[in-house]
Amino acid sequence: MKSTASSESGVKDSALPSAESAAAKRIRLFKQTLIILSVCLAFSVLGLPAGWTNPALSDMNKDQTNVYGTVMILEPWEADMLGSLPAVGMIPGAWLGGWMGTRMGRRHSLMILQVPVVLGWILIALAYNPAMILVGRVLQGINSGASGIIANSYIVEVSDTAYRGTFASLPGIFIGAGNIAPLALGFALRWFEIPYIGIALSFVAAALLFFLPESPTFLILSGKEEEARKVLARLRGPSVDVETELETVHRMNENKSKESLGSILHSRVWRSLAVIGILMLFQNFCGFEVVATFTTRIFIESGVAIDDKVAALLVIVAMMVGFIISTIFIDKFGRRSLLVTSTCLIALFSFLMGTYSYLENDNSVEQVSVSLLESNITAVENIGNSDYTVDGNSTTNVPAGDSGWWWVPVACLMGITISGSLGIGPVAWILSAEYFPTSVRPKCMAITSTMVSVWNFSALQLYSPLLRALTAAGLFWFYGGVSLVGAIFCLTCVAETKNKAIG
Repeated sequence: MKSTASSESGVKDSALPSAESAAAKRIRLFKQTLIILSVCLAFSVLGLPAGWTNPALSDMNKDQTNVYGTVMILEPWEADMLGSLPAVGMIPGAWLGGWMGTRMGRRHSLMILQVPVVLGWILIALAYNPAMILVGRVLQGINSGASGIIANSYIVEVSDTAYRGTFASLPGIFIGAGNIAPLALGFALRWFEIPYIGIALSFVAAALLFFLPESPTFLILSGKEEEARKVLARLRGPSVDVETELETVHRMNENKSKESLGSILHSRVWRSLAVIGILMLFQNFCGFEVVATFTTRIFIESGVAIDDKVAALLVIVAMMVGFIISTIFIDKFGRRSLLVTSTCLIALFSFLMGTYSYLENDNSVEQVSVSLLESNITAVENIGNSDYTVDGNSTTNVPAGDSGWWWVPVACLMGITISGSLGIGPVAWILSAEYFPTSVRPKCMAITSTMVSVWNFSALQLYSPLLRALTAAGLFWFYGGVSLVGAIFCLTCVAETKNKAIG
């Protein structure tokens, strides 16, 4: 099925008039850049909790005391939940964000949504038992689900059409920065001290949001046309007739102002929902999200000797590189081209990783991975150098690969993360904001975000069963096959939104 995005009218953005001088264009883009960079700080706010897990588990393995100096030991299932519970919180967060974005506006909603993430950090910092940490993680997930929807909507609504893809790619860089920050802070701070940095960042984000304008499309649909006209004049510059953009937004949202269920069930909207939902399924089951989450564990199962923090840093730096490449080229080559390129490259590196596991050490990988899964490992420290902590007892090292081909799994995992972050990682989210009419965009993004949470939780929870059933080689071949099917889907079913107006 060939979906048509909400931008199918193909109306060009009136904010790019031929009479505009070069100086006026620079001023206009500078203003938009400042606004969007300020909003992107909200993505660092939600990226920080995602990156906190790795240094927290490493620290807890060294020193099992909390802020009160008492011993607090996580059970294996509790350690697993540190990573998966934010996805659970994202489900109600997505619907909360859809409702808030529609009723309260983008800017005010993002400010209010700093409350749950701050409460989550406070619970983690002051935790005297694991339950407090887990509740804090759910609260952080609520913020992630809601803020991601609203902030993405805001960015595509204030950006000029010609630069919308570039601006919409910036959140990935800020999320990556948020992921890296806890790893760097973890070298100097305890797991319960890092949350104070997160709290400070939320206050800075809220302060910046206070000075930003409201989304002009939200103002138009709220009947505040005069205010919307003023905001558009500031965003598009003095040489632009903003009435054209006002009329375009009205036309693309006619008969949908009531935001009813019937609007969402419109054939164009539900077809777009289906395309985005399937695209998000490929995003999570192509291996990109699994590799980014279980980096250290995969390195163990590959028999490569590398420190856990170094492994996590390598993957996140690779992700940052991919996000930067995506930001540079998305408006030049288009969304669909990056999606197809990304999924094909993930397939290539996945097949290489699977072949390496099969030829080099598939038997030892299977024995190591199964023994790790069955022995309740709480954390791993200095892979290949230090002993593992299993059920509170020191054990012998898991054998590290001593082959001259040790660099192959490192390169393959780096390649998977770079490939995913230059295409299917960020572009799927950009399309989820561009595909829908403004009047139903928050609710449609809430639906897609809910699907993403389910896909993400399922992909992470199925990793161990699939590893047992398929072995490491078979698992990566499975990811490669899914990626190839995803490439075909993107090529045949995803509509290009480059240089098209959105409503």
